Amino acid sequence: MRLKAPRRKVVKDSILRQGSAALIICLLFLVLSGSSHTARAQEPGVTVINVPPEFSALDIRSKGGLHYVDIVVSDYNSWADIFTVDLEILKDDESKVAQVIFQQYQDNASTQREIQFLEALGQILVRDLSLYAYNADPVSIAERSEMRITFVISPVEARWLRVTATDREGLFAIAQVEYLTGTIGREELIHPLVMIMVALALSVVVVAARLRRERFGV
Repeated sequence: MRLKAPRRKVVKDSILRQGSAALIICLLFLVLSGSSHTARAQEPGVTVINVPPEFSALDIRSKGGLHYVDIVVSDYNSWADIFTVDLEILKDDESKVAQVIFQQYQDNASTQREIQFLEALGQILVRDLSLYAYNADPVSIAERSEMRITFVISPVEARWLRVTATDREGLFAIAQVEYLTGTIGREELIHPLVMIMVALALSVVVVAARLRRERFGV
């Protein structure tokens, strides 16, 4: 009868080893699943945690009776992660006069780039002259992250210019500029204080977008 005790111990030790092995396999599965999800969230682009887009530059110039709005958008997940750049032209009361959009994909779930310039409101967009540029063989971080979009539009009376850049995961940044002349694109210089305000606003909206994403999941 005393010989049966060691058998029970052997059986118990075997069960414990099997349970430990199963636990380790489950943990490995969870880790690998999390890693796979993170990698998918970053495709295509630089392997970093997703961050909102940023504006590197925003300029407006006049040429041949047309207005050229130059926007440089940075996304540290790659310029390929930029979904839309939306340009709204507003009156004093911020009602929209016109709205034009650069869109890089048919929808934010697509991986096939189908670049197009759209006009949601108004008839001011000159599509043949509007353009975009990026570095197809990037080396530096800036080259991997920056895309330049130029909207070419007809003159329009307005007070504000608002630009919204959105990435494929829904993070966004907004910049709004007041032109003291009252006409977007007129060949006067923008007041230096306005440029300082824009720079400060850009840093604030990026943080606000991130906080909104973390708090509300949108």
